[in-house]
Amino acid sequence: MNVDRHDEASFDDCEQVLKRVYEFLDNEIDAASGDAIRHHLAMCEPCLERFDVEEAVKSMVHRCCGGEIAPSHLRTKIVTQLTVLRKTL
Repeated sequence: MNVDRHDEASFDDCEQVLKRVYEFLDNEIDAASGDAIRHHLAMCEPCLERFDVEEAVKSMVHRCCGGEIAPSHLRTKIVTQLTVLRKTL
């Protein structure tokens, strides 16, 4: 199994779950992977605790910085970079 490919990753592995925690929090993950991560979190207390911390940090950042809007040129540059990175994965 190639653990670098998201669609082939096993979510029984704590490292794989934590590697994708922000994708999960941002709803940027397919339904099957989301279900597998939810199942893992329900069964693994250490990962659930880590998830709770990451969720709290994300919530705090959103509260403190939620009103900020990136300039359009910056948003375009970021989207372009993400597109390039996704194609290489």
